[in-house]
This record gives sequence, structure tokens and C-alpha cells, in this order.
Amino acid sequence: MREPEYTCPICSTELTYFSRYPNYVCDSCVAKATDESSRALKFFNTGMHGGFKAVYADTNGEREGHICFIEGNKCYADEARMGGIVVELYA
Repeated sequence: MREPEYTCPICSTELTYFSRYPNYVCDSCVAKATDESSRALKFFNTGMHGGFKAVYADTNGEREGHICFIEGNKCYADEARMGGIVVELYA
């Protein structure tokens, strides 16, 4: 069965479709993630076995929560199933 065509819901870049993450955004858009005050954020796994951590890009201070904003779109960042980070539009 052929996977459906998929594009980043923010910038329309063509991406591979993953049914587990039906609204995920591309890496270029993730790099633009901010908090509600437009402060840049970065996301990491907390260790080799996953986990999730958000930090402020300017200070590396930890940010609580998973909500972020990308070009005015509310998104949710979390650890991906097989490692790494995935950011999706917030439903």
C-alpha cells in the first residue's frame, strides 16, 4: 500500500508520511519554535533511552511543558517513539 503524500503543515515542504505522527512539522520549522513570548526554544532527549527536555536557546535554562509556537501555530513537542524529538501541530 502506498503511503499518502504529506507536507509540513506549516511551510508545505514535502515530507515522508508517518501514521504515528499525522501532523508533524519539518526540522526547519522546529528550528523556529518559541514560547508564548517569542523566546526561542530547543528540544532534546534527556538520555540515551529517550525522555524529553525543552530549553531556552539563549540561556539553556529549562522550560517546563511541551507547548511551543511556530509562526503563530500552537504545537506540541515530545520524544519520538524510537528516539529523537517530534513536534506536531496542537490538536
